[in-house]
Order: sequence, then C-alpha cells, then structure tokens
Amino acid sequence: MSQHRFFSAFLSLVAIGASTAALAGTAQTSRAAEVNSSFQVAQLSASENRSLFVTGTGQAEIPADQAVLVLSFYPNSYYGIDASDPNATPAQPQVKPSDISAAVDAAKGAGVSNANAYPDFTTPGAMRVRLVINQPSPAQIDRAVTAVNTALLKTNRYTSSGVAVGYGIRDCNAAEATVRQAAMADANRRATALADVSGSQVGELVSLSESITWGPSYTGNCPVADAPSSYADISAGYPYYDPSVPPLVRVVYSLSVTYGLR
Repeated sequence: MSQHRFFSAFLSLVAIGASTAALAGTAQTSRAAEVNSSFQVAQLSASENRSLFVTGTGQAEIPADQAVLVLSFYPNSYYGIDASDPNATPAQPQVKPSDISAAVDAAKGAGVSNANAYPDFTTPGAMRVRLVINQPSPAQIDRAVTAVNTALLKTNRYTSSGVAVGYGIRDCNAAEATVRQAAMADANRRATALADVSGSQVGELVSLSESITWGPSYTGNCPVADAPSSYADISAGYPYYDPSVPPLVRVVYSLSVTYGLR
C-alpha cells in the first residue's frame, strides 16, 4: 500500500470514530434530557398530590321545645296479700282504672296538658305514665314528676322505678346549619395550623364528608318535637335526676375535610 492510500484510510477511520462519538454523545444527551424531564414530571406530580386531612367539630345545646317524660312504677311486694290469712299467696297485681285516673289527674293539676297512663305489660301490675310538656322549664318538669309520684306512692301499691326524659326541637335545619358552620371554621383553623408547621400553605378544598349525632344516645336522627317516632325508645333518653338541669337538645357535627397543599 502506498503512503498516500495509507494516509487516506487513516483519515477515513478518524472521521468514522468522530462521527460515532458524536452520535453517542447525542444519544447520551437525549437520554439525560428524557431522565431530567421525567424527574421534573415526577416532582410536579408529587407536588400536585400533596394534601392534608383534618376533622372539624361543631356542637351546640339548643333549648328544647318539648319534653317527653316516661315515669315507671312497679307494684309493691305486698300488693294483693290478704293479711288475715297467713297461708294466702299474693294475687297477681293489676293496674286499676283508678290508678290511671289518679296519675293523669295529678299531671293535669301540675299544668301538663298531655298526659296518659297505661299498664306496662312486661311486668304484671306495673304502670307507666307518659307526659308531654311544651316549652318546658326545669321547674315545670319537676312539678309534674313530683305530682305524679306523690299521687301513686300514697296508694301504697306502687314504688317508683325512675324517670326517663327526651327533649325535642322544632327546627332541626337551623340547628344543623349552626353547627355545620362551626365545624367548617374549626376545620379551616386546624388545616392552617398543620400547613404552617409543615412550611406549606393550604390549597384548594378537595373533599368533604359529614357526621351528625343527636342526644345522649348519639343517634343520627334529630329528635323532632311532636313526632312520636323521635321518642320510640324513650328509655334510651336522658335519665331524669336533677331538676336544676335545663332541658336542652345536644347536637355534635363532625366535618372531615381534605385540602391540597402548596
């Protein structure tokens, strides 16, 4: 091979090597750009998906528009025994019409407009007295309970086994709106505090869900005044002990909120 041909071949190899290196460099640059772009997208996605979750609570005690009381009475153990016969066995006690009249008359004498008494068939001789008092006050409730207890206990055939009371309101929507606003304000306050401690800012609202409970048994139904179904299980209501406690309907509203983070 002549020197001229050898030199030409050498130049060709150099050119091919440079071209290959350039292509390799271009491919590496392209791959680096793709990786960097993917990383930026991942960063953006992670930023967009950041969120915080809080639960705000609002609660209120609303003056009751109605009180429904159930007084329970059981027969004394000596009811129906013939004291003149030492071998006599107690007769099965019965609620007499006069007992019912005595309870109702006593309630009406205490200012209760809606009162009724009836046998409690779960126990022979037991009786229940149901009182409905509109716009109740502690003094009015105590006066009615005392009057009925006195009228039946003086017969010496009954003993009181306690009083249960349920309270109702007429405007459930207004009560819910009040505690809902309070729960939302509480959620906003909690979200801001969490975002501040993390060095972030509260973003847009993402989701909401609610839970509302009423009364001492924490049911989801508002105890509506004048609705018998609201007091279907009055025994699950407030035990009546202290006449100084005002008649109130308690409602608790929980609001679960998710916010984005900036």
